[in-house]
Amino acid sequence: MPTATVVDLHTLPVMLNAYHVQDLTGLSMPMVYDLLAREGCPVVRFGRAIRIWRDPFLRWLEEQGHVDETPRRT
Repeated sequence: MPTATVVDLHTLPVMLNAYHVQDLTGLSMPMVYDLLAREGCPVVRFGRAIRIWRDPFLRWLEEQGHVDETPRRT
């Protein structure tokens, strides 16, 4: 299982590739591509190449982790 290896987020380039995201999140590559396909993820496509804006991606990723505190009806 991959593990996150990034220590300082600001040492990352302004535009990330899938390998950067994998290092950052510790996800497998198929899971990284699933994550990047989600609506709202700040990706840029150059033909088949995918790049991700670093700062918007980090903000977006943080938003994905927030839990709705509203109680759910069962």
